[in-house]
Amino acid sequence: MSLPYGITSFLLTFILFLSPARGADRAASWQEAGYGGGGRFTSIAVHPQNPRIVYAASDVAGIYRSRDGGLRFEITGLGLESFSVADLAVNPQPPHEVVALTGDGLYLSLNQGDSWLKVSGEVSYPSRFFGSRLLLFTLGSLWIATDSKGVFRLPLNNLKATPESVAGLENVKINALAAAFGFLYAGTDRGVFRREDQAWRRQNQGLDPQALEITDLASCRDTLYVVEKKKGLYRLEKAAGSFQHRPVRLSPAPKGYKALLVLPGRPELVYLGSHPEDWPFSLYRSQDGGANWRSLTNFKTDPEAPVNWINTLAGVEELALAPGTPPGIFLADWWNLWHTADGGNLWSQRHRGLQNTVVNDIKVHPGNPRMIYLCAHDNGLMISEDRGKTWRRAMKGVADGHAQEVEISAVPGRLVLLVNPWERKDRVFLYESRDSGATWKDIGFALPPLASLPKRGYLDGTATNVELDPRAPGTIYVGTNGFGVYKTTDGGKTWSPVNTGLATPYIKGPGALRIHPGNPDILFAATLAGGVYKSTNGGGSWQRLTSGERFCFGLAIDPQNPSRIAAGQAGRTILLSEDEGRNWREVELPAGTSPQLAVYSLAFHPERPGVVLAGSLRYDVRAVEGLFLSYDGANSFIRVPQEIPRVNINTIAFVPGLPLTAYLGFNGIGIFRLEIGEKKR
Repeated sequence: MSLPYGITSFLLTFILFLSPARGADRAASWQEAGYGGGGRFTSIAVHPQNPRIVYAASDVAGIYRSRDGGLRFEITGLGLESFSVADLAVNPQPPHEVVALTGDGLYLSLNQGDSWLKVSGEVSYPSRFFGSRLLLFTLGSLWIATDSKGVFRLPLNNLKATPESVAGLENVKINALAAAFGFLYAGTDRGVFRREDQAWRRQNQGLDPQALEITDLASCRDTLYVVEKKKGLYRLEKAAGSFQHRPVRLSPAPKGYKALLVLPGRPELVYLGSHPEDWPFSLYRSQDGGANWRSLTNFKTDPEAPVNWINTLAGVEELALAPGTPPGIFLADWWNLWHTADGGNLWSQRHRGLQNTVVNDIKVHPGNPRMIYLCAHDNGLMISEDRGKTWRRAMKGVADGHAQEVEISAVPGRLVLLVNPWERKDRVFLYESRDSGATWKDIGFALPPLASLPKRGYLDGTATNVELDPRAPGTIYVGTNGFGVYKTTDGGKTWSPVNTGLATPYIKGPGALRIHPGNPDILFAATLAGGVYKSTNGGGSWQRLTSGERFCFGLAIDPQNPSRIAAGQAGRTILLSEDEGRNWREVELPAGTSPQLAVYSLAFHPERPGVVLAGSLRYDVRAVEGLFLSYDGANSFIRVPQEIPRVNINTIAFVPGLPLTAYLGFNGIGIFRLEIGEKKR
């Protein structure tokens, strides 16, 4: 843990903050607050002797573990530097060793996932379209497949060693490994390869030469099964010289195939999943080695789970066997984990503790701190009326996609919701509700074509922020990353750009567009490449307040002292003004330096003068510096102790009426409720 910079009194404050609970002084307390489920699960692994221990991986949230057979999961992953996990595998001997292949390296846990050690940064799988079986314990070694560097090997008795390269498949995307007939096989985007005589040799006899993207492999006894993305299942028996096609002849026929499971000792019992990129999503079972197939369609969601935009199978990533009598099967898809105990006739949802959720915004109702509004990627707006214990979806009349920000009006029951639907950047999707989110009305507007934006990598044209004028309910402002600020004064009937003087109209970050709490004619905007701007006439014109090409993100105004403004920026510093933006100075956080680091989210406590929280982010979605706390109005900060994975902190919301309590929204692990200690006096 890094020590803070500064004078001795600052160091003393830091020590007091970390001291055990005594009177009003206590350390930080973290508690999961929802919403459970959601997100893309990339891999699943089960303890080979104890089916109660189950591991699940995410594309953005790291690793989860269950100790009760999947009924309840907990977030693990301490020590990971990347939370994009391509595959997991448990060492059969000893099974307390677990291996994870991520976007930035290979990791090993020696304590069933409690913590992780980085074995190699070279051996990684940064591709966002992962394979199926990339880690394989067989033939006396752990074999690791990568998406561009070939295959590597580790000795089973020393998984901490430097991985040895198994030359021959460099610059080939490998999607699966399997052992059959005493050989190692690799399924790649160029077909099947077999390792023999210290070389990789093509084994594509019987495969369609125009369709060689292998997405999964599995072996059982004297049979090897291969899944090709377009053609589906092929079967190779030991005595045969070529693969035999076993197509799925059902309607509707899937457009692609990915995940495969063959039960040990039963080569005729095969499960095959459709490719997660293609709808309709399907799961098939064959009891005669692929000669005939049956669709498995009975997927039942838990009535206690929060409602999701999709409530059935949503793109199979991986299947895993849970040992026992009868054996169970787990399935990971792009929204849930599923479990069957009867061979696949009935699948039950697993969601408890799986906070695999990207949170873009959190708002706590100012008059009812039990009510929380959550803007999530993919699932939209979620509402809790019991401080996060249960959640409901509120998207009736709203286009499905990423909820970006919600604003609570002073008018009872009125909400305004900003959404970025999938693959739509032609307009701003803004909605208004007059019944607390039960129904919504579209009040959005068209945007200029994306081609009109400057060709800069950080510009995407998306709508990022919404602000309501507390004095005039019909006045709304929307910020965008590329097209600047738009304004309506008639509740959304007409909109106009208000960008005069806004030379860098690139707004992105939590609260990057803010209305002055005491004077709604005054607005502030934090921009990429241009720092902070101010308007004193409702957006009619803007004045740049900072100098230099500053990349600024989250912006916060102290409600106790509106002259105090803080802006997070690239690096480990925030900009602080004590005079409404006329003068600025940098405040350095006690964090390490990195070109990928930014101070992204900021919040002043609405009732406790001087209390500020600042959350960090990394552009490459790797482990961040964490959360920082100030007791003196953002003039100095200490690091908040954090015993959860260091995922990007997207948003922060203090809870009115509760002492030093806040909700934090993360880029993958959902919401946590934080209680911080009082400052020692």
